[in-house]
Amino acid sequence: MGKALEVRPRKSTNVTLPPEVLDRAKELGINLSRASERGVREEIQEAEARRWADDNAELVAAYSAMVDRDGLPLAKFRTF
Repeated sequence: MGKALEVRPRKSTNVTLPPEVLDRAKELGINLSRASERGVREEIQEAEARRWADDNAELVAAYSAMVDRDGLPLAKFRTF
């Protein structure tokens, strides 16, 4: 027997779409809730990545300067 699917709580929200997008999605049988969730999750990942890059820009610049100056750490162990 397979595992029971986890039921996660959901919350209703309103989404405004251009009529042609909504009509085409309905024609194709696209689940708007699922498609919206997937899109919002992707936007969240992108926003979090931008925030991380902004928050860590100084560290990344310092590490890059160190590599430029001293070379890659453990470079002597590279086999390629």
